[in-house]
Amino acid sequence: MDKELINSIKAGTKIIQIISFETLRIHAALINASNYLSRELIVWDRVVGIQRWDKENKKFKEPEGNENPATILDFFNEEDTKNVILLLQDFYPDLTEDKPKIIRTLRNIALSNNNNKTLILSQPHHQLPKELEKEVQIIELPYPTFADIKAIYGKVCNEFKIAQKEPDDELIEAALGLTIMEAERAFARAYIEDGELTATQIPIIIKEKESIIKKSGFLEYYHPKETMQDIGGLANLKDWLQKRGRGFDKSAKEFGLDTPKGILLLGIPGTGKSLTAKAIGSEWQFPLLRLDMGKIFGGIVGESEQNIRGALNIAEAIAPSILWIDEIEKGMSGISSSGSTDGGTTARVLGTFLTWMQEKTKPVFVVATANNISQLPPELLRKGRVDEIFFVDLPTEKEREDIIKIHIKRKNRKPEKFNIKELAKVSKGFSGAELEEAIKEAMFQAYDKAEDVTTEDIKQAIEKTFPLAKTMSEVIDNMRKWAKSRAVMASAEEAEKLEIKEEEKTPKLKQEQYNNPFIN
Repeated sequence: MDKELINSIKAGTKIIQIISFETLRIHAALINASNYLSRELIVWDRVVGIQRWDKENKKFKEPEGNENPATILDFFNEEDTKNVILLLQDFYPDLTEDKPKIIRTLRNIALSNNNNKTLILSQPHHQLPKELEKEVQIIELPYPTFADIKAIYGKVCNEFKIAQKEPDDELIEAALGLTIMEAERAFARAYIEDGELTATQIPIIIKEKESIIKKSGFLEYYHPKETMQDIGGLANLKDWLQKRGRGFDKSAKEFGLDTPKGILLLGIPGTGKSLTAKAIGSEWQFPLLRLDMGKIFGGIVGESEQNIRGALNIAEAIAPSILWIDEIEKGMSGISSSGSTDGGTTARVLGTFLTWMQEKTKPVFVVATANNISQLPPELLRKGRVDEIFFVDLPTEKEREDIIKIHIKRKNRKPEKFNIKELAKVSKGFSGAELEEAIKEAMFQAYDKAEDVTTEDIKQAIEKTFPLAKTMSEVIDNMRKWAKSRAVMASAEEAEKLEIKEEEKTPKLKQEQYNNPFIN
């Protein structure tokens, strides 16, 4: 940020707003800027008033008072106040409609010809009245870099008198995505708990980071146990992911390959889309962040856009990483009526996300899943936003065999003791999730009889289950038609035709009777 800040001041920008929770980093950046530009640095807040930076003693002088937000601007405008950088900390409560005089004063400052004064507004989140949107330059303080975190490691070692040595890269990387203060606290806690600060303490750092990320309310740090071996079928998708995973290697960039952007997994509920997202995290050994789009939307104007930017900044800070957005259509379903129903918030959030997808340079791989194609905005489906769009269909008979074997093994049973082929045949139209539930039901029935589970138990559970394919056969057919020309099939095998007998058809709920607008 230092270079951007200094250049902005040199260019004559009168008012700059810095967005960050990290007060000390802002102070450090402004101290560097004031030294470089030979200006006096003055810091103000509504508790202690004015404090001037003492360059010789490298500390702030005693407070001078003047805690009033209105009079601090008068102080800035005085003729005696020359060649200064004035930082107003958390000034945003006074940038409201009921303070028109303050807003007008700031506009006058922005329009003034005095180039030896710069006003800095620092606050943890975006909040600026419309009157000042064109007058104020906004700078967002990025998360600390690898070098910043490494310096914090050194500081903690000094404080606890730990014999310093070159830290493990993995330990420093584990703290990426934390602020300076959070990283310092995490390292200190790790040392206090274990008495050392090495790669062995990475789980403590990760646990601290999980807790901090979870506080955001819309991001979750996920620890996947699932692997590609836990996914039955989807050969095309698995092969694609294996090749794309190599695209993050240093040699791939030297070869001329672009860093993979992400994928969109469309398809029928329960067919393994979310399971695939988890497996990618395990396979590539990248941090997996789950983004809840529903929680992104806040009630305060501008809060939703701020939330999505914050989530994307965290994903970039811990890159290489995977950003998993489950059922993305639920967060974007109101895009068509956004202008009239939510003041355009959904449209702006989508625009922020799509722009980031198009322009991001950090290795953040996005895995978005969706069940309802009709609710997805067309902008998201356009080629170039993601590397590929995959359609995940119901498993074929051969794939059902693999899925049944996987779930039987999870129950500590040997697949060879079951007639897997028969079970795969009688479960036509079942999704992977429905097969899993049938096996669970069979296990309960066997336990109730005080017997071990058999092929017949599973078969009976399958026959008692009414799969989604029977209630939504028309919808599934429409999805297949849409995907045939617009997506890549995740499975290498041809999908089985759904043959639903008339007597098997059931009345449908309203939510099951939607028409897909993509079908002509």
